[in-house]
Amino acid sequence: MSRLSSFLRSRCTLQGNAASWRTSIASGGGIFLFLYLLQPFGISQYRGSIFLMCLGFGMLTACVLWLGSVLFFKTLSYRKIPVTNGHQILYSIGIELAMAVSMTVYAAFFFHIPLTGRLFWVFFYWTFLVWVIVTGIFTLINYNRMLNGRLEELIRKTTNEQAGIVITLHDQNLRGSDLTLPVNDLLYIEARKNNVCVCYRNEGKTVKTELRSTLTALKAALPYDNIFQCHRSFLVNVNNICSAKGNSNGYQLRLSGCDDTVPVSRTFVPGLRRFVG
Repeated sequence: MSRLSSFLRSRCTLQGNAASWRTSIASGGGIFLFLYLLQPFGISQYRGSIFLMCLGFGMLTACVLWLGSVLFFKTLSYRKIPVTNGHQILYSIGIELAMAVSMTVYAAFFFHIPLTGRLFWVFFYWTFLVWVIVTGIFTLINYNRMLNGRLEELIRKTTNEQAGIVITLHDQNLRGSDLTLPVNDLLYIEARKNNVCVCYRNEGKTVKTELRSTLTALKAALPYDNIFQCHRSFLVNVNNICSAKGNSNGYQLRLSGCDDTVPVSRTFVPGLRRFVG
């Protein structure tokens, strides 16, 4: 119970999940296309204009989402109340109920059928399924957007702080050569059996060099917060991340000036979140 209470009271980091006018229009358009193209629930039997009837459902969806967002979140903002996860859940429940009621009334008007509890339950059930899907999609989109935004802010800060810092990666092979480079030019390091592959920038080009070493040894030699172990076989320089996509099961990182993608395994996702957050 204490964990649940803490979660509900903690500040919501995905406030973009609240419907903006763009999200509202996109959701309404999706509902219109779904109904008009598939014509479920006996819509194909309607004798009037199916286009106008489906368009009305889409517009109703957009209006309810936008109005609900404005009333709920603007009220919190006016009262200077921070948006918590509990608020976000209440908003989702309220939108679901408002959608079910408005859809029930609209359907009863167009199909000339009485308002009943059964009719309400049918629309409550289907709007709930659609709302879960829409919420899941936009949550994922907004989370990745938030993560990329925080990464950009972090990258600008640490890149400026580390300008001029030069690192040396030691090759344990007696005939090997150590690799010296600015820390901001390091992209990632990948473990390969008894060697490691170091990917870095050199005079504007992406270069890869193999050294006789271990990921553990190089990690210990790089005492910088932005050199992050994101996988059991990878170290990545967060300063050079240009995008991050994924969820709690893992991420794929893209680095500036490099075609490779660097994985963040599920084990290291919490570390990435703590680092960014």
